[in-house]
Amino acid sequence: MKTKNYILLIIVALFFSISCDKLEEPYAKDNIFIWNGRKMLVLDFTGHTCGNCPRAHETIDLLIEEYGEAIVPVAIHSTWYAKPSTTDTTLPFNYDFRTDVGDYLGGRDLETGFYGELFLPVGLINNLAVENLKVHGSWATEIALLASTYPEYLINIEPAYNETDSLISCEIDVTTNIGNSRKLALTVLILEDHIMQWQKDYSLENQDIEGYDHKHVLRAGVNGAFGEIIKDNTDASVIDDQITKSYSYKAGEDWIVNNCIIVAFVYDYDTKEVLQAEMIHINE
Repeated sequence: MKTKNYILLIIVALFFSISCDKLEEPYAKDNIFIWNGRKMLVLDFTGHTCGNCPRAHETIDLLIEEYGEAIVPVAIHSTWYAKPSTTDTTLPFNYDFRTDVGDYLGGRDLETGFYGELFLPVGLINNLAVENLKVHGSWATEIALLASTYPEYLINIEPAYNETDSLISCEIDVTTNIGNSRKLALTVLILEDHIMQWQKDYSLENQDIEGYDHKHVLRAGVNGAFGEIIKDNTDASVIDDQITKSYSYKAGEDWIVNNCIIVAFVYDYDTKEVLQAEMIHINE
């Protein structure tokens, strides 16, 4: 009888040992984020006269602190809150953050854009569909659902800058990491970090902040607001398939190119799900 019990214990132990061996990532070990390479796009619709928008900026900072380079943030200044209050450069809120892409997506002045009437701050997490607009308080939850998933594509960006003609250029490789038959689109943006300008903040006694650090600010859409289709869904992608695209864009006169960033992301053209994103500083 004792022998039978002993054998039974060995069988149970082996079962649990084998079961544990089958545990696969993604998973969180000791509450530590396990990253499998998927980067997550955060589109933050904001404005320098939006006094609640610094709270969304703080949310992005916290996400970067927790997830590091897995977060690819883009600050899109749009709506009435992006309008300069004056053209006098000696007065507050004189700077114009607006872009053609920002105007198209978020609206300019009192005219609405592609995403309709926006109540800032609001954003999109890894999906470009209108119904996926979320307030910043829910961004962390959205990120947590995606953080440990595997990327279907990998993106590599090779940046360059020609000082003679102020031309920013890049070569982008999109490589299949998980086979699929999606209709794929690629969007390329240029951002700028550390634009020191005015920002309103309702949480402060003196609400108008001079020299606020505006980070990852959208400067231009290199290939339009929603990019371009680079693969049709009639063609299956297999692992290591690669698509290469090259782009160039003339830097603005007031840009500090050493602070500029190229962002590229691929998304499913039909579902609008962002499948992978990448960013690189031009001077890297």
